[in-house]
Amino acid sequence: MTIRVLVPDTQFEGEPLAELEALGDLAEFDLQFAKTPAEIGDNVWAAADAVLLWHIMDITPEVAAKLTNCKVISRIGIGYDRIDAAACGAEGIQVSNVPAYDMSDVATTAVTLALNLLRGVVTYNDRVREHIVDGWSWDGPPILRRVRGQKFGVIGCGRIGTMSALRARAFGMEVGYFDPYLPVGHDITMEMKRFGSMADLLEWADVVTLHTPLNDETWGMIGNDAVAAMKPGMILINAARGGLVDTDALHEGLKSGRIAGAGIDAFTLEPPDPAHPLFRAYNGREDWLDGRLIVIPHATWYSPETFNDIRREAAENIRTLFQDGVRRNVVNEGPFREV
Repeated sequence: MTIRVLVPDTQFEGEPLAELEALGDLAEFDLQFAKTPAEIGDNVWAAADAVLLWHIMDITPEVAAKLTNCKVISRIGIGYDRIDAAACGAEGIQVSNVPAYDMSDVATTAVTLALNLLRGVVTYNDRVREHIVDGWSWDGPPILRRVRGQKFGVIGCGRIGTMSALRARAFGMEVGYFDPYLPVGHDITMEMKRFGSMADLLEWADVVTLHTPLNDETWGMIGNDAVAAMKPGMILINAARGGLVDTDALHEGLKSGRIAGAGIDAFTLEPPDPAHPLFRAYNGREDWLDGRLIVIPHATWYSPETFNDIRREAAENIRTLFQDGVRRNVVNEGPFREV
């Protein structure tokens, strides 16, 4: 048996080596480099037995209906908010993700963003590079604080949130979290402060990092109301999903000073719109924002090792279904098509 695996939004060049490691001779690959479903012919969608999906392509009900032969869509990563999982289930298509690859890169980068802002590393570097003599001064960064003793808040204390919390604690920060879905006593096990509401956490924390999935409950959770609830001078880190933070509210929070600084990896629109006032100020190095915002291109998850891990693990979801009849890491409901 040979299955046809479509990769509609391929994010690598060359042979699919990590995928071949998992699937071997079981599969032949159709590597497309599209950004929208319309760039791929209906015949290509219809021919796919399985789909390996990155984070560029939306799988809408209309796309799911085109996948007339598909048994599984395997997301190369954790989040699957770009997939209409219910529509896929209605078409008989299993949706799987990779919930447990090595997430240490995300947690490490989230804390690194906070440390960069707290210790002014990026600002020092930029000013010394601009003029090595005039920039040779210790009083340049707009945010500069002793790390030890800072209150580090985590919203969403699952695997990545917990890893971030432990890293922050290792730097001497006091750690607290808000997560209504964790069992009673989790805070005692972790020896961390637990908050009953997000507003209470925002009022307490000096630094807040987001580690929740993106869904109807969390969409835009950091909006105007959340910014108003923040302790003045908070540092905000988003190394999760772009839709968690309202970009307009982020801009207003930074402009007003309510948010002292932010390290943001993901935005609702990627790449962001350069005409938005926040990015005009950021790209223009406007004085009011300079040194207070760090932007990285949805890359907190990335390392060469992780890149291979998630590709191989996503392909394993396909292999176990077609070779072993085992449905792995399923995030939606069927009834599903038989293999």
